[in-house]
Amino acid sequence: MHDMPFEFAKADYPLAPLTLYNVGGPARLALFPRDEAEACAAYAWMQRQPGPKIVLGGGSNILVADAGFPGIALVTSGLDRIEPAGPDRYRAGGGALLDRLVRDIMLPNNYAGVGGLAGIPGTVGGAIYMNAGTVNGTTCQLVESVELMGLEGRHAVRLDPSMYGYRGQTFCPPPTLILSGTFRFEPAEDDQRAVYDHYIERRRARQPQGRCCGSVFKNPEGDHAGRLIEQCGLKGTRRGGAVISPVHANFIMNEDAATCADIRGLIDLCKRRVLEEFGIELHEEVVTIP
Repeated sequence: MHDMPFEFAKADYPLAPLTLYNVGGPARLALFPRDEAEACAAYAWMQRQPGPKIVLGGGSNILVADAGFPGIALVTSGLDRIEPAGPDRYRAGGGALLDRLVRDIMLPNNYAGVGGLAGIPGTVGGAIYMNAGTVNGTTCQLVESVELMGLEGRHAVRLDPSMYGYRGQTFCPPPTLILSGTFRFEPAEDDQRAVYDHYIERRRARQPQGRCCGSVFKNPEGDHAGRLIEQCGLKGTRRGGAVISPVHANFIMNEDAATCADIRGLIDLCKRRVLEEFGIELHEEVVTIP
């Protein structure tokens, strides 16, 4: 590929280091826009090209195939600005780390909602797209509006609660790119630093540390995926360099240079055994590409 469409384009770019799993092969072409104008131009160009395309943020819930990605990956890491947007409002770029928003904006201002976002890896764009959160709250509850770049061009959407739910939303269908989100915060009564420390400590104690995507499966209605997998006796099961964590069964770890095939093998095993044992179909939270 001699003629690069942009100076921020890179051919045969390794995707593994862009993901928390650190697994998988290269993208045929990766685009690294440095601001929103470049991101919009890159997105528009990408949609005109044949073959598969993907938008990549922090790679916190992505599992890349061992053969890599045969298409174009648009990487949002350059869209990382966080700036004031009015009283108790901040506009955060889709590529900004969610943890930075929590630590640099929410904690110093003692804004409510820290419990829902503490310790969640990945970017603002990914967190909005997945409506990432915990039992204490979710990302979209704090978002007033989003700036999107879609097939019909650039546009803004004001959010209301009917547009999002558990680990999902309806205002940003694929292949839309989230350029930024405007967050509206409210000062909290209680000390949010203490809340943050409490949940970070709890995560450290209860969740395995290492290369993984966090929860592999969504929790089925009224139950926990980790409990079901554990009941099947699968904790500690290994395949190649991957292992179902002995600490928490909804975590599959890349412990020793695991391949995508190793991790997928364990994902399929969990799904098969839980279906056989309980008649419950587990659905992945992790996204495998392609």
